[in-house]
Amino acid sequence: MSNAWIKEDVRIEGPNLSKQGDNNYLSPVEACLETLMTYGTDRYGAIHAPILVSILDIESKECPVSPLPLDQQWRVQRPMRRNLAGANMLMDMSTLKTMYHLSEITGITKSANFAQTYMDYYMMHLVDEKGLFWWGWHRHYDVYKDQMTGHGGNVHELHAMHCIDWFRLWEINPPAVQREIEAIWEWHVIDKETGETDRHDSQQPGCDFSMSAGAHLYAFAFLSHQLQDSKWLDRAKLLANYYWRRRNPATDLFPDRPNAGADRFDGEHFVTACVGLHGHALLKSYQLTGDPLFRDYAIAYLTAYANYGYDPKAEKFWGSLRLDGTAETDKRFLDGYEANEPRGHLDMWAPYVCGYQYPIYTAQVYAFAYHLTKNQLFLTTAEHFANLIEREPPTSGCLKESWYEEYATEYASHGTHADKYGRVISFFLHLFVLTKERRYLDSAQQTADEAIDKLFANGLLRGHPAKPYYEATDNVGALLYGLLELDLVLRDTDTVLKHQEILTDSEGRQLPLDNW
Repeated sequence: MSNAWIKEDVRIEGPNLSKQGDNNYLSPVEACLETLMTYGTDRYGAIHAPILVSILDIESKECPVSPLPLDQQWRVQRPMRRNLAGANMLMDMSTLKTMYHLSEITGITKSANFAQTYMDYYMMHLVDEKGLFWWGWHRHYDVYKDQMTGHGGNVHELHAMHCIDWFRLWEINPPAVQREIEAIWEWHVIDKETGETDRHDSQQPGCDFSMSAGAHLYAFAFLSHQLQDSKWLDRAKLLANYYWRRRNPATDLFPDRPNAGADRFDGEHFVTACVGLHGHALLKSYQLTGDPLFRDYAIAYLTAYANYGYDPKAEKFWGSLRLDGTAETDKRFLDGYEANEPRGHLDMWAPYVCGYQYPIYTAQVYAFAYHLTKNQLFLTTAEHFANLIEREPPTSGCLKESWYEEYATEYASHGTHADKYGRVISFFLHLFVLTKERRYLDSAQQTADEAIDKLFANGLLRGHPAKPYYEATDNVGALLYGLLELDLVLRDTDTVLKHQEILTDSEGRQLPLDNW
């Protein structure tokens, strides 16, 4: 792999819009979305589809056929997860949500119309024979070849790191959404009695990761809500119970992948995917259905990690817990699958987009859980995360004694990926709304200023300070969302604090604080 590009001046300078004196964080959002709508669509091959490409060169505004690898081996591991020369609606979820919210705020319908057209086209044309959308971690649409393609068998796979906007999709094409969710039940839930799932649509035993099951159970909760059909609520609860029944009842910790058993570390360890991703899916399902089972399970897991996962001496969090609550404190393995186990303390700015480390997501979930439950332990834990982020900001780098040592050496000091910047902004804003402590608003602004300074150029936000590309897999949409959120909080701080919510228009529509 060549690192030639990074060893030059890694930033293409753009206007620092956040420092114009009027706290205008909306401008880079509008500019980036306008650039994407103008230059980021499928303009390639014989068919020009009204969808966004996943990679766009900052300077040429073209989707490269063969983009530079850059941080690829640490960020995604498998190159095709970047959706090379292609498009993937799952990776655009946050961007599409932001487009809708921007139209609500400005009254200009262009971005919402674009998002609607994109979703409509995708659900109509990019669907497999099972009814599953051609999206996820193994599939994308090649805009040059006009083909649905991917890797690893082109299987369907969702993770709870993307909270799919099922409501918007349903408004556009209810039958397509229903077929997608019915196919998730049919093909991903491999045991209809126990609730065991496979992350792939295999109908066979595979990886029953809690983050995939979280995405599935939230989809079932949504369909229950839309159809008022208790069958789908029961199916969501079945998946939630699968992990609950495999927890250690003395600690409430469960294995991230129960069917791995003792053969892999994730068969016997609780990691932040369990509390951050699965926990968030449970809370959103509770918020949607009102069923206390989802809330109670989430509270149990959040309480367990708050009690066993925090190291008060170091004021940090452990990355991997045995089910008896004991932390794995040894050094990390440097190769083999065991290298993915986040032994020792969580690495706040680790590059891998999947895996087992989700510190920022977990921080957000504690703020969200406190908002819903007013459980003081959750606020305290969220504040521990806030203290850690303030002590060790993105430019402090990441763990060198790891399988991604070269990333830590070559890339990490430049800053972090767009999604982490966006999520940190939203996390600090959520704490500000909950506590009214000005410190958190200041931290949100400082993070936003750094993100814009490092990532904004030529009308786009890049995926990482050391990349010349906008990249959807880096979830630039989460940063767009966070900046939009910050702009609205600063516009009418008193109203936001009074109601503990952000309204986008006179009709009372909300911008959810959890940025998922």
